Amino acid sequence: MAMRHRYKQLFLITMALLVLLLGFAAEADAFGKGAKGPDVYAVQGMLKSLGYFTGTITGYYGSETEAAVKRFQQKYGMTVTGAVDDKTLESILWAYASVKIPKRRPVPAPDRLEPTPLQPEPKPSPEQEPAPAPTPEQTEGISPDEQMLIELVNKARQAAGLLPLAADAKLSEVARLKSEDMAEHNYFSHDSPTYGSPFDMMDHFGITYSTAAENIACNESVQAAHETLMKSPGHRDNIMARSFTHIGVGIVEGGKCGKIVTQQFIAR
Repeated sequence: MAMRHRYKQLFLITMALLVLLLGFAAEADAFGKGAKGPDVYAVQGMLKSLGYFTGTITGYYGSETEAAVKRFQQKYGMTVTGAVDDKTLESILWAYASVKIPKRRPVPAPDRLEPTPLQPEPKPSPEQEPAPAPTPEQTEGISPDEQMLIELVNKARQAAGLLPLAADAKLSEVARLKSEDMAEHNYFSHDSPTYGSPFDMMDHFGITYSTAAENIACNESVQAAHETLMKSPGHRDNIMARSFTHIGVGIVEGGKCGKIVTQQFIAR
Protein backbone atom coordinates (compact mmCIF):
# COMPACT_ATOMS: atom_id res chain seq x y z
CA MET A 1 0.00 0.00 0.00
CA ALA A 2 1.50 3.29 -0.99
CA MET A 3 2.29 5.83 1.70
CA ARG A 4 0.13 8.93 1.47
CA HIS A 5 0.85 12.39 2.78
CA ARG A 6 -1.57 15.26 3.05
CA TYR A 7 -0.80 18.91 2.67
CA LYS A 8 -2.86 22.05 2.81
CA GLN A 9 -3.36 23.95 -0.41
CA LEU A 10 -5.26 27.20 -0.68
CA PHE A 11 -7.37 27.41 -3.80
CA LEU A 12 -8.46 30.68 -5.27
CA ILE A 13 -11.78 30.06 -6.93
CA THR A 14 -13.20 33.02 -8.63
CA MET A 15 -16.17 33.98 -10.76
CA ALA A 16 -16.46 36.05 -13.86
CA LEU A 17 -18.59 39.12 -14.40
CA LEU A 18 -21.71 39.04 -16.49
CA VAL A 19 -20.94 41.07 -19.59
CA LEU A 20 -23.34 42.03 -22.37
CA LEU A 21 -21.98 43.94 -25.36
CA LEU A 22 -19.72 46.56 -23.74
CA GLY A 23 -19.54 44.85 -20.34
CA PHE A 24 -18.24 46.52 -17.22
CA ALA A 25 -15.92 49.26 -18.44
CA ALA A 26 -13.59 50.99 -16.05
CA GLU A 27 -15.66 54.13 -16.48
CA ALA A 28 -19.02 52.34 -16.02
CA ASP A 29 -21.88 54.53 -14.83
CA ALA A 30 -23.19 53.98 -11.33
CA PHE A 31 -26.39 51.98 -11.06
CA GLY A 32 -28.80 51.54 -8.20
CA LYS A 33 -32.37 50.87 -7.16
CA GLY A 34 -34.64 50.22 -10.12
CA ALA A 35 -31.84 49.09 -12.44
CA LYS A 36 -31.98 45.67 -14.06
CA GLY A 37 -29.85 43.54 -16.29
CA PRO A 38 -26.79 41.25 -16.26
CA ASP A 39 -24.63 43.74 -14.34
CA VAL A 40 -27.11 43.65 -11.46
CA TYR A 41 -27.28 39.87 -11.74
CA ALA A 42 -23.50 39.61 -11.37
CA VAL A 43 -23.34 41.98 -8.38
CA GLN A 44 -26.14 40.07 -6.64
CA GLY A 45 -24.25 36.79 -7.20
CA MET A 46 -21.03 38.15 -5.75
CA LEU A 47 -22.71 39.79 -2.75
CA LYS A 48 -24.64 36.60 -2.08
CA SER A 49 -21.45 34.56 -2.06
CA LEU A 50 -19.85 37.14 0.25
CA GLY A 51 -22.82 36.94 2.65
CA TYR A 52 -24.23 40.45 2.15
CA PHE A 53 -27.21 39.56 -0.06
CA THR A 54 -29.73 36.95 1.08
CA GLY A 55 -32.44 37.39 -1.54
CA THR A 56 -33.02 35.67 -4.86
CA ILE A 57 -30.69 36.54 -7.73
CA THR A 58 -33.02 38.07 -10.30
CA GLY A 59 -31.07 40.81 -12.08
CA TYR A 60 -33.41 43.46 -10.64
CA TYR A 61 -31.97 46.07 -8.25
CA GLY A 62 -34.63 46.25 -5.53
CA SER A 63 -34.66 47.13 -1.84
CA GLU A 64 -32.86 43.92 -0.80
CA THR A 65 -30.01 44.58 -3.23
CA GLU A 66 -29.75 48.20 -2.12
CA ALA A 67 -29.57 47.12 1.53
CA ALA A 68 -26.88 44.54 0.69
CA VAL A 69 -24.78 47.16 -1.10
CA LYS A 70 -25.13 49.51 1.87
CA ARG A 71 -23.94 46.77 4.25
CA PHE A 72 -20.95 46.11 2.01
CA GLN A 73 -20.09 49.81 1.70
CA GLN A 74 -20.33 50.27 5.47
CA LYS A 75 -18.13 47.22 6.10
CA TYR A 76 -15.42 48.52 3.75
CA GLY A 77 -15.51 52.11 5.00
CA MET A 78 -17.01 53.66 1.88
CA THR A 79 -19.67 56.32 1.57
CA VAL A 80 -22.95 54.48 2.13
CA THR A 81 -25.17 55.27 -0.86
CA GLY A 82 -26.71 51.91 -1.72
CA ALA A 83 -25.66 52.43 -5.36
CA VAL A 84 -22.87 50.63 -7.20
CA ASP A 85 -20.35 53.16 -8.49
CA ASP A 86 -16.87 52.41 -9.88
CA LYS A 87 -15.24 52.27 -6.44
CA THR A 88 -17.93 50.01 -4.98
CA LEU A 89 -17.78 47.65 -7.96
CA GLU A 90 -13.98 47.47 -7.75
CA SER A 91 -14.20 46.68 -4.03
CA ILE A 92 -16.82 43.96 -4.56
CA LEU A 93 -14.63 42.36 -7.24
CA TRP A 94 -11.56 42.55 -5.00
CA ALA A 95 -13.44 41.04 -2.04
CA TYR A 96 -14.78 38.18 -4.12
CA ALA A 97 -11.46 37.46 -5.85
CA SER A 98 -9.77 37.37 -2.44
CA VAL A 99 -11.91 34.49 -1.19
CA LYS A 100 -9.81 31.37 -0.65
CA ILE A 101 -11.08 27.91 0.22
CA PRO A 102 -8.78 25.46 2.02
CA LYS A 103 -8.74 21.92 0.67
CA ARG A 104 -6.76 18.94 1.80
CA ARG A 105 -5.99 16.35 -0.78
CA PRO A 106 -3.89 13.16 -0.43
CA VAL A 107 -1.11 12.77 -2.94
CA PRO A 108 -0.49 9.04 -3.54
CA ALA A 109 3.07 7.84 -3.91
CA PRO A 110 3.73 5.04 -6.42
CA ASP A 111 3.88 1.53 -4.94
CA ARG A 112 6.99 0.71 -6.90
CA LEU A 113 9.04 2.34 -9.59
CA GLU A 114 10.02 0.08 -12.45
CA PRO A 115 13.32 0.86 -14.19
CA THR A 116 12.90 2.30 -17.63
CA PRO A 117 14.58 0.08 -20.24
CA LEU A 118 17.29 1.70 -22.30
CA GLN A 119 16.29 2.40 -25.86
CA PRO A 120 18.73 2.48 -28.78
CA GLU A 121 19.47 5.98 -30.00
CA PRO A 122 17.67 6.73 -33.26
CA LYS A 123 19.79 7.37 -36.32
CA PRO A 124 19.70 10.96 -37.50
CA SER A 125 17.38 11.45 -40.43
CA PRO A 126 18.05 13.75 -43.37
CA GLU A 127 16.96 17.34 -42.90
CA GLN A 128 13.43 18.00 -44.02
CA GLU A 129 11.22 21.02 -44.39
CA PRO A 130 9.58 21.85 -41.03
CA ALA A 131 6.05 20.51 -40.85
CA PRO A 132 3.27 23.09 -40.55
CA ALA A 133 1.83 23.60 -37.08
CA PRO A 134 -0.97 21.08 -36.53
CA THR A 135 -4.53 22.32 -36.44
CA PRO A 136 -6.06 21.74 -32.99
CA GLU A 137 -8.22 18.64 -33.10
CA GLN A 138 -11.71 18.48 -31.69
CA THR A 139 -11.61 16.48 -28.46
CA GLU A 140 -14.31 13.83 -28.27
CA GLY A 141 -16.97 14.70 -25.70
CA ILE A 142 -16.24 18.45 -25.86
CA SER A 143 -18.50 20.86 -27.76
CA PRO A 144 -17.18 23.39 -30.33
CA ASP A 145 -17.77 26.28 -27.86
CA GLU A 146 -15.91 24.41 -25.13
CA GLN A 147 -13.07 23.56 -27.51
CA MET A 148 -12.84 27.21 -28.54
CA LEU A 149 -12.47 28.36 -24.94
CA ILE A 150 -9.80 25.73 -24.23
CA GLU A 151 -7.87 26.93 -27.29
CA LEU A 152 -8.15 30.57 -26.13
CA VAL A 153 -6.81 29.58 -22.70
CA ASN A 154 -3.88 27.68 -24.20
CA LYS A 155 -3.10 30.47 -26.64
CA ALA A 156 -2.82 32.89 -23.70
CA ARG A 157 -0.64 30.44 -21.76
CA GLN A 158 1.69 29.77 -24.68
CA ALA A 159 2.07 33.50 -25.32
CA ALA A 160 3.33 33.77 -21.74
CA GLY A 161 5.76 30.88 -22.19
CA LEU A 162 3.61 28.39 -20.26
CA LEU A 163 2.75 24.84 -21.20
CA PRO A 164 -0.74 24.31 -22.65
CA LEU A 165 -3.35 22.52 -20.55
CA ALA A 166 -4.58 19.11 -21.67
CA ALA A 167 -8.28 19.05 -22.50
CA ASP A 168 -9.95 16.51 -20.19
CA ALA A 169 -13.28 15.19 -21.46
CA LYS A 170 -14.31 13.74 -18.09
CA LEU A 171 -13.51 16.99 -16.28
CA SER A 172 -15.43 18.88 -18.98
CA GLU A 173 -18.44 16.67 -18.30
CA VAL A 174 -18.28 17.67 -14.62
CA ALA A 175 -17.90 21.35 -15.57
CA ARG A 176 -20.89 21.05 -17.91
CA LEU A 177 -23.02 19.54 -15.15
CA LYS A 178 -22.09 22.53 -12.97
CA SER A 179 -23.16 25.00 -15.70
CA GLU A 180 -26.41 23.07 -16.25
CA ASP A 181 -27.07 23.12 -12.51
CA MET A 182 -26.63 26.91 -12.36
CA ALA A 183 -28.99 27.37 -15.32
CA GLU A 184 -31.61 24.98 -13.94
CA HIS A 185 -31.59 26.29 -10.37
CA ASN A 186 -31.06 29.97 -11.21
CA TYR A 187 -27.92 30.65 -9.16
CA PHE A 188 -24.41 31.87 -9.92
CA SER A 189 -21.94 30.62 -7.36
CA HIS A 190 -19.12 28.15 -6.85
CA ASP A 191 -21.16 26.36 -4.17
CA SER A 192 -23.89 24.25 -5.75
CA PRO A 193 -27.08 23.34 -3.86
CA THR A 194 -26.89 20.01 -5.71
CA TYR A 195 -23.20 19.10 -5.67
CA GLY A 196 -21.60 21.26 -2.97
CA SER A 197 -18.19 22.87 -3.56
CA PRO A 198 -16.22 22.31 -6.78
CA PHE A 199 -13.95 19.95 -4.84
CA ASP A 200 -16.90 17.95 -3.50
CA MET A 201 -18.18 17.69 -7.05
CA MET A 202 -14.85 16.51 -8.46
CA ASP A 203 -14.52 13.93 -5.70
CA HIS A 204 -18.08 12.69 -6.31
CA PHE A 205 -17.43 12.10 -10.01
CA GLY A 206 -14.06 10.43 -9.46
CA ILE A 207 -11.77 13.21 -10.66
CA THR A 208 -8.28 12.72 -9.22
CA TYR A 209 -6.10 15.77 -8.61
CA SER A 210 -3.51 17.29 -6.31
CA THR A 211 -4.64 20.90 -6.72
CA ALA A 212 -7.75 22.36 -8.33
CA ALA A 213 -9.58 25.61 -9.02
CA GLU A 214 -12.72 26.85 -10.74
CA ASN A 215 -13.78 29.92 -12.72
CA ILE A 216 -17.39 30.64 -13.67
CA ALA A 217 -18.73 33.19 -16.13
CA CYS A 218 -21.88 34.24 -17.92
CA ASN A 219 -21.78 36.04 -21.24
CA GLU A 220 -23.21 36.26 -24.75
CA SER A 221 -20.13 34.77 -26.44
CA VAL A 222 -17.15 32.55 -25.67
CA GLN A 223 -14.69 35.24 -26.77
CA ALA A 224 -16.24 37.88 -24.51
CA ALA A 225 -16.28 35.48 -21.55
CA HIS A 226 -12.57 34.71 -22.05
CA GLU A 227 -11.64 38.39 -22.34
CA THR A 228 -13.55 39.22 -19.15
CA LEU A 229 -11.85 36.41 -17.22
CA MET A 230 -8.41 37.51 -18.43
CA LYS A 231 -9.04 41.09 -17.27
CA SER A 232 -9.74 39.93 -13.70
CA PRO A 233 -6.54 39.19 -11.72
CA GLY A 234 -8.04 36.30 -9.75
CA HIS A 235 -9.47 34.51 -12.77
CA ARG A 236 -6.34 35.17 -14.81
CA ASP A 237 -4.23 33.63 -12.02
CA ASN A 238 -6.19 30.38 -12.37
CA ILE A 239 -5.87 30.39 -16.17
CA MET A 240 -2.14 31.12 -16.10
CA ALA A 241 -1.15 28.98 -13.08
CA ARG A 242 1.99 26.94 -13.77
CA SER A 243 0.83 24.16 -11.44
CA PHE A 244 -2.22 23.10 -13.47
CA THR A 245 -1.94 20.41 -16.13
CA HIS A 246 -5.53 19.73 -17.24
CA ILE A 247 -8.64 21.78 -17.98
CA GLY A 248 -12.33 20.97 -18.26
CA VAL A 249 -14.82 23.43 -19.71
CA GLY A 250 -18.61 23.22 -19.61
CA ILE A 251 -20.76 25.70 -21.55
CA VAL A 252 -24.55 25.67 -21.73
CA GLU A 253 -27.15 28.08 -23.05
CA GLY A 254 -29.25 29.57 -20.29
CA GLY A 255 -29.66 32.31 -17.74
CA LYS A 256 -30.15 36.00 -18.43
CA CYS A 257 -26.84 36.50 -20.20
CA GLY A 258 -26.68 33.77 -22.82
CA LYS A 259 -23.92 31.25 -22.15
CA ILE A 260 -23.08 29.94 -18.68
CA VAL A 261 -19.43 28.93 -18.51
CA THR A 262 -17.56 26.77 -15.99
CA GLN A 263 -13.80 26.29 -16.18
CA GLN A 264 -12.24 23.67 -13.91
CA PHE A 265 -8.47 23.35 -13.56
CA ILE A 266 -6.56 20.47 -11.99
CA ALA A 267 -2.99 19.31 -11.53
CA ARG A 268 -2.04 15.65 -11.77
